[in-house]
Amino acid sequence: MKTAIVSLMLLGAAGAGVPALVGGGRDEAPSVQEGQERQAVGNSADADALYRMVKQARAALRETRVLAGLSAYPASPEAGSPAGREGRDGRDGHSAREGRGEHGGREGRGEHSAQEGRGEHGGREGGEGGEEGGAHLAKMRRLDEVFANGARLVLQFNPNTQVFAGSVTNTTATTLSQVRVEIHLDNGTELGPTKRIDVRPGQTVPVELGTFGEEFSSWVSHPEAGVERGHGTGSEEGGESHGGREGRGEHGGREGGGEAGGDEARPQDAAYRPLYNQLRILRGEMHAFEAELKARSR
Repeated sequence: MKTAIVSLMLLGAAGAGVPALVGGGRDEAPSVQEGQERQAVGNSADADALYRMVKQARAALRETRVLAGLSAYPASPEAGSPAGREGRDGRDGHSAREGRGEHGGREGRGEHSAQEGRGEHGGREGGEGGEEGGAHLAKMRRLDEVFANGARLVLQFNPNTQVFAGSVTNTTATTLSQVRVEIHLDNGTELGPTKRIDVRPGQTVPVELGTFGEEFSSWVSHPEAGVERGHGTGSEEGGESHGGREGRGEHGGREGGGEAGGDEARPQDAAYRPLYNQLRILRGEMHAFEAELKARSR
């Protein structure tokens, strides 16, 4: 078991070095379009292989937890605890029930903005699913909402693993293509996006976004679908369903951490961002494992 733990620790620590290796992908553009396309395909294949390796490492960590006499998964906020209850009154089911006709889910969002007092984000009205259109939520507040593209997003932060966990459900009658989720923290960091996946009508897929090493007090999230005009599938620069990113304005520094003070290590090459997210999740799970072992030994 010790060997497995050491291997996982080394892989988790290596996560900090991955962005440095891949971050410069955009700056070294080949001279011709064909070269750019070949590089993008190669980067995507490498990222996919590493992504699978990290998923395997997370599975190995779960097995190691069981061998250590713990549950396979770290504990999360209990449904009856203050953290688990925060923001849930009147939220569970509201997003699934309201606004299903136009998939807007907007009726309950004005209340959101009033409660959070985040006037600078202008609430959801007229946002058409825009990524920066909604009010930030308190750190432990649970999100359960249907967005304009018909994707129902459920997310809640687990402080034990430092991971946002939840799901995306397709509430429409047609397949939502290349669905992915991002989270924007109030410290300027953009998490994700998650790996693109096609979601069938009525299908629910899990969502996880890691925050390991981040300090924040509020957040906002959105599900994207489709491919923005002018971008290939290897890019994570936006989706048609939420209106693109032309109007980011005050959030312009989010993409690379920039002046907003966000995550400086986030890969510039979009192909590696789902991998980077998995590495952050792994590090959070390793941290939780260490904490549980220490607590048990006291």
